[in-house]
Amino acid sequence: MSEEKTPSLERQWKKVLDKTDGIIPKDAIKQWISRIAPVSAEQNELTLAVADTFTKQYIEPRYLVLLGDAVKQALGAGYTVTLIVDPAAAAPKREKTAKKKPSAAAPTPTPPEERAESVPSQGSLPLSAAGDIGAAAPDDVTTLNPKYTFDAFVTGRSNQFPYAMAKAVADAPGLPSHNPLFIYGGVGLGKTHLMHAVGHKILADHPEKRVLYIASTDFTNEFIRSIREKNMDAFREKYYHIDVLLIDDIQFFAGQEQTQTEFFQTFNKLRDNGSQIILTSDQQPQDVKGLEDRLISRFAGGAPVDIQPPEFETRVAILQKKAQSEEVDIPEDVIVYIASRVDSNIRELEGALTRLIKYASTMRMPIDETTCVAALGNYLRGEKGRRITMEMIERIVCTHFKVTSEDIRSSKRSNDIAYPRQIAMYLCHELTEVSWPTIGGFFSRDHSTVIHAHKKIQNLTADDPATKALIESLTIQIKGI
Repeated sequence: MSEEKTPSLERQWKKVLDKTDGIIPKDAIKQWISRIAPVSAEQNELTLAVADTFTKQYIEPRYLVLLGDAVKQALGAGYTVTLIVDPAAAAPKREKTAKKKPSAAAPTPTPPEERAESVPSQGSLPLSAAGDIGAAAPDDVTTLNPKYTFDAFVTGRSNQFPYAMAKAVADAPGLPSHNPLFIYGGVGLGKTHLMHAVGHKILADHPEKRVLYIASTDFTNEFIRSIREKNMDAFREKYYHIDVLLIDDIQFFAGQEQTQTEFFQTFNKLRDNGSQIILTSDQQPQDVKGLEDRLISRFAGGAPVDIQPPEFETRVAILQKKAQSEEVDIPEDVIVYIASRVDSNIRELEGALTRLIKYASTMRMPIDETTCVAALGNYLRGEKGRRITMEMIERIVCTHFKVTSEDIRSSKRSNDIAYPRQIAMYLCHELTEVSWPTIGGFFSRDHSTVIHAHKKIQNLTADDPATKALIESLTIQIKGI
């Protein structure tokens, strides 16, 4: 890249970073987006670089779409963004950051925002001599996000069990029955939040305990650095003396043979010491390809719990709590509008509300449904992008028949309840890929009951024009056509 282009490129990248405010969470910007360096901006394509594959694998599924939105806002709607691995391109950013580090003799630990890539980022304590292990303990609390507490976590059917398990671990850490606690599920569903909440509760009850949060990629980078610097004794002394170890996105250990071997040893040592281990992943242990059998066995041998996308009622509650925390009055119809259209994960849900608030403030417009549509654009999904869930079907059917979810799932057999229940079961089978037993479990029924209900409504649809019209009408509502 020519020197003439560099200032212009840096200015463009600064514009993009300015636009990320309100689109990408601040902690994510500090922790991950700050690692990105601009490479080129040619033919309406902004190419960005990170120093390693781990960082790229972490950023892409979580923030690349949101970063693309910021790029379009800053540089124009025609711009696209590409993320590549290029250590040389990212090196200047690391070197600049490295100059800010205090000397090894300085007693003050390096602030997270000033750590170079060679120094593990969020959640990583500095490597210490064996005789000085306790010196880092007071800093452990800084590895936890202060916003991620149990009080700030909104519960619903989708996350009630993992929440209960996390509370149990927080109240009695280290018990073999829930060690490790393994929380798995899709992106942005609250896995990290629950993990941090456990850490906060344990520290509140036991301030003397060493609680350490670290991303799996940072653990790997720290391990590699320790090998390179021939400092493995300090690495092990640090991790072997942790009371509560929280490791995020354990799936990134896949294929990393040396890292897995080292973590296996760390895991066993901590378990033997009675320390609590909490792990998160996007898949259950046995589904993580490239993970050693011995690790899978240990992860699955504790308390694996899955966390699902929030159902409609929970999404509404999350938006209400988010609005309250932002001290902004959001009309109920706007909250319902967003909750009914953004249903993939909590991160997107909160991001949509944040964007709406910022848009309304910038444009000096009232927060109403019209402003909502203008602000969110493709956040609001139509038929093609809308993920149909059983919760969505149940809600729309209940609204049509003026019954409650409790009625639908109850043992009541009166026709005014049984008929809507059968309609809902039929639509769940027709509009989702969920199995008969899963549908039955959702409605507190045996799978044979679901099959019977489906056959009955299928026959009615074929013979009764009114039933056929009803099914078509409900289908249109569910699909959002």
